Amino acid sequence: QKLIKIRTINRIYFGFLILVYALTYSAVPKIIARQPTPMELEIIHEETRFVFKNFLQLWQEERYFELYEYGGENTIEQISHEEFATRMVELDWVPVGLESLNEPTISFRYKTLVYVTAKIIFQHKNYFDLKFAKKQSFLLIKEKGKWSFDLIQMIRSPFYSPVN
Repeated sequence: QKLIKIRTINRIYFGFLILVYALTYSAVPKIIARQPTPMELEIIHEETRFVFKNFLQLWQEERYFELYEYGGENTIEQISHEEFATRMVELDWVPVGLESLNEPTISFRYKTLVYVTAKIIFQHKNYFDLKFAKKQSFLLIKEKGKWSFDLIQMIRSPFYSPVN
């Protein structure tokens, strides 16, 4: 009788192991991140190019309260409207445009995360003859259906860029 119980327990245990194995390796499909289609990539490129140009235009015009609206959730928690605008006004350099020959390049990382890299011409606010061009990368993250920027990067510009 003990031998029958042990065999029954072994069969149940063995059956359970087979069931777990079957569910783990065959019945449950492996999750693979779907790569975007060429059309989806093109839409992402167009959206981010448009958002970046609007963002750069607001920055050039020193419209910092409107620029703040492009901030990501993480950076909006770190810095207020007023503090952001004050810090941006205190900067000595302002962008005057992109280097004429180079369009911004968009490096796709994921459907909601891209880098936009552009060579931006900066001009000193007080000494208009002082200009320089600097290649900068901006991390754009799509949050709640809109592309957003790192505002902390902005208050450190033009001398800071995220690691690309």
